[in-house]
Amino acid sequence: MSAPIRHVVMMSGGIGSWATAKRVIDEHGPNEVVLLFADTKVEDPDLYRFLDDAAGSLGARLVKVADGRTPWEVFQDRRIIGNSRIAPCSQYLKQIPCRRWLEEHTDPAVCAVYVGIDWSETHRLPAIQAAYRPWTALAPLCEPPYLDKEDLLRNAEAMGLRRPRLYTQGFPHNNCGGACVRGGQAQWALLYETNPARFAAEERQEQALRAELGKDVAILRERIDGITHPLPLVELRSRITGGATDREDWGGCGCFSEPTLNDDEGGDMPTQPVDSTDMWAGLATHDTPPQPLKPMWDDPIPLTGQRERPPFPAHVLPAWLGEFVAAVAEETQTPVDLAGSVALAVLATAAGGRSVVHVRGNWREPTNLYTVVALPPANRKSAVFALLTDPLYEAEKQLKTAMKPVIVEAELTARLAKEAADKAAAKAASADGDKRDEIVATAVGLAQTADTLTVPAEPVLLADDSTPETVTSLMAEQGGRLSVMSAEGGIFDIIAGRYSGAPNMEVFLKGHAGDRLRVNRQTRREYIDAPALTIGLAVQPDVLRDIGKVKGFEGRGLLARFLYSLPVSTVGEREVITDPVPEETAAAYTARVIDLTLSLAEWTDPAVIQLTPEADTALIAYQEHIEPQLKARGGTLGHISNWAGKLAGATARMAALLHLAEHGGSGYARPVTEDTMRAAIELGGYYTAHALAVFDVMGADPVLSRARSVLGVLRDNGWEDVSRRDVFTVLSRSEVPTVADLEPALALLEDHGYLRSYQPERTGKRGRPPAPRLLAHPSLHHGGR
Repeated sequence: MSAPIRHVVMMSGGIGSWATAKRVIDEHGPNEVVLLFADTKVEDPDLYRFLDDAAGSLGARLVKVADGRTPWEVFQDRRIIGNSRIAPCSQYLKQIPCRRWLEEHTDPAVCAVYVGIDWSETHRLPAIQAAYRPWTALAPLCEPPYLDKEDLLRNAEAMGLRRPRLYTQGFPHNNCGGACVRGGQAQWALLYETNPARFAAEERQEQALRAELGKDVAILRERIDGITHPLPLVELRSRITGGATDREDWGGCGCFSEPTLNDDEGGDMPTQPVDSTDMWAGLATHDTPPQPLKPMWDDPIPLTGQRERPPFPAHVLPAWLGEFVAAVAEETQTPVDLAGSVALAVLATAAGGRSVVHVRGNWREPTNLYTVVALPPANRKSAVFALLTDPLYEAEKQLKTAMKPVIVEAELTARLAKEAADKAAAKAASADGDKRDEIVATAVGLAQTADTLTVPAEPVLLADDSTPETVTSLMAEQGGRLSVMSAEGGIFDIIAGRYSGAPNMEVFLKGHAGDRLRVNRQTRREYIDAPALTIGLAVQPDVLRDIGKVKGFEGRGLLARFLYSLPVSTVGEREVITDPVPEETAAAYTARVIDLTLSLAEWTDPAVIQLTPEADTALIAYQEHIEPQLKARGGTLGHISNWAGKLAGATARMAALLHLAEHGGSGYARPVTEDTMRAAIELGGYYTAHALAVFDVMGADPVLSRARSVLGVLRDNGWEDVSRRDVFTVLSRSEVPTVADLEPALALLEDHGYLRSYQPERTGKRGRPPAPRLLAHPSLHHGGR
């Protein structure tokens, strides 16, 4: 039997994917590794040579998959011309064939996927990881040692590999024979000069599809006077011959490196001259070359706009709950994220304090949660809260009704006992003689009996924006269980000290973790051995920005306890006439929530929910996936490690809640399955992506913070063309200790269109080549934003 596939490296045919594969094989050996290559059918012939040589040097199995179409056939089918922003060829020729192969040949529980991005592109990893779920996606080149492309090429050559021909011709990548539609003018000009036959073929196909679509669309674009225009390849060819192309625009595939031609590389490149009349037969010509244009810039993408925020995965919820969540979102025309997160808080209200999940060993997690959804005003948050929480209020009412006779009886018993004790005390006070001791003893006994009688509190499940003192008292009365549900964010102001003048978060910290809480004050003494507080909130995004500034919130770990959701508002795109929640869907939801709440209400010792071995294995794999991301330096979750360090526990809690939602209050009698755990893991991925976006808003990401500082110094100094060293020199050493710390911030700014890196020409034949420099977006040195 062959070894299971535990490691799949996505091989593009470039040097980055080879170096990634080498690191994986150096660590794990070749037997459980597969090199997966998706063929677009238009690659440079030398790519296939390099691919085979690379696989041979590594000793790993190379698997090739293909859709069978070429990029232009995909464009024809999709009725679109691919470009730097929309490239369906990537999806249909690369992503879908590879994912289909992964689904057929690997188990995501034990198999990891590796991609070839490097340390300068770490900010792209979260989106890549989200796209590959449920497989774990890793990027070894984002970890030390940090090497650039030339370092990797030299390493490959040291192992006897000949570098791909496209690299020697100056292309910054080895994709699609140099004709990648994500490339810019510089790439296509280089293709014209090194492979004119391929350029002509691409030009013909673009012209034919433009004519068929009847639209003025093209692979390339340019901005003139602030307006974006298509730039067809026929027009670019005329500009190339007239010397009017933007030789700094390498596009999304490039690393903005200087072309380094090598005439020693032969191969089967066409030898037909560029000016051959046969080659350009049937293609448009221009008698007068256009005048040279200045380099064009698109509007930069705001730094806060890049985090991927996937929609709430309502499909992982049990059918009765998922259907209700989707129906509420439809009727209210709100993001499904709002109803989904509130639904989890509703489950936690029903089960919190009455059940725990036993993970392994001594690790147990209570089943309460803190969730918060951030949406602007006018998003009907109150309406969604009302629909989701109404069954809890009904359950609370039923608990009160059932408890009323018990309370009345206890009150009467306590009153009678107190009266009897008072009468006995009065009689003992006036007694004398031999019977005094006996009467006093009787009075003491009656007093002790009266003191032990307590009147049960009226059941309360939900509180609004209560003070910490009120929350503590209510939890003590309710046997440690309480829920704060609100469509406003006032609770944060209260915790921060609106009334007391100082933050008071003890009950909110211990109420999440289940740590023993004791309050000893002159006016009251309250003891809660296992507090279980649930919080479900909907706030405005500005509230998140404000709480990130509250002293003590992050340091004490309060912010790390929330599951955050930052959905896209639907305001402005809502339908006026909508389908109401179906009656049977609403009835099923109401009945299930009430049943779960009532069935667990009487538990004093919490019901213990176990995991199947398979569910535990899935959770262990998830923990192993999370752990390396917590590294303070280089970890994608390093800047929010306080939050991410609690993610595995939160996932176990969600798995238990989904389990109880599926099986009701008797769910403790059977263990959590692997499928339920994987559903919770998918929820964990959702909340991770949104937490990254939320902590960006709070200013927790040092890369984002440094990028903003770089923008500030570029504006302040008015630099158009500047070296990395000059930028580093004016920044604070406390914020940017080393040049290596600066690089991820510069890469982020390049990705957002604020900067372009380029390689200056040599001024002499000897010595080192000049260091790369940076071009700043015109808005930064013209006073714009």
